[in-house]
This record gives sequence, structure tokens and C-alpha cells, in this order.
Amino acid sequence: MICLSKHQQGAELLASYLAKTLNADRMAELDGHIRECADCRGLATVWERLDEFAVPEVTPGFDARLYARIAAEEARGLDWRRWLWRPMAPLAAAGAVAALALYLHPLGTPLRGIPDVSKQANKAEIEQVAQALDDLDLLIPIDR
Repeated sequence: MICLSKHQQGAELLASYLAKTLNADRMAELDGHIRECADCRGLATVWERLDEFAVPEVTPGFDARLYARIAAEEARGLDWRRWLWRPMAPLAAAGAVAALALYLHPLGTPLRGIPDVSKQANKAEIEQVAQALDDLDLLIPIDR
């Protein structure tokens, strides 16, 4: 049995099946398979519903308006500033923020109003290491 969802030419077979251009044996085979296979039944249902879809009418003058708009775009030409600005705008904003940050706080200078914690951290680390060594001394067995 041919499964339309797994067959290499399943779409063509389904189109031929729905158009009823297959031979009688193949049509009967696909009829039976579509009744049994949920995937293929779903495909057939979708294709049948597409045939029921009513295509809306194109409004009068649509083509004329479309070609006029295309001609106007071509006549206007390439606006290089607009083309260049779109990808450059975020980069320009990021650069401006970085420049402002460097102007307000040059590299290597400490921030005003924020205490220098490196000395405090260093003192605390030394005390922690000393305490850890004392604790280790307690854990080492006495009768070595």
C-alpha cells in the first residue's frame, strides 16, 4: 500500500487522485489507504477544502496601481542614507553610550562615592585562610 505522506511522489499522487486521473486499480488502492490512514485522510481533506476556497475578486485598477507604485519606487532610486542608516542606528547608539561612559569615567580611575573594597576583601581573605588552617589542624589526627 502506498502511503501518500511517506511516498517520495506523494503530492503528485494525491493531486492525480483528487483529479481522478489515475487508473482504476490505483484509485481503488488509494481509496482503501485513505480510509485506513489518518495522515493521508487529513491530506486529502485539506486538498479538497482548498478546492472549496473562494478566491476574492481583484479590485478594479489593481494592476494599474501596482505598476504605478513600482514605477514610482524605481524612479525615486536608491536612497542610500535610509539604506545605510537602518543597520547603523543601533551601532551609532552603542558607540555614543560607550563614548559618554568613557568621558564620564576614564579608564583606570576609581568611581567616586564607591568605597575601595579590594583592601577589605584582601584582609577578609587572609582571616578566612587563617581560620581554615586552624580548622584543618583540628581535623588532622593527633597520633601520626
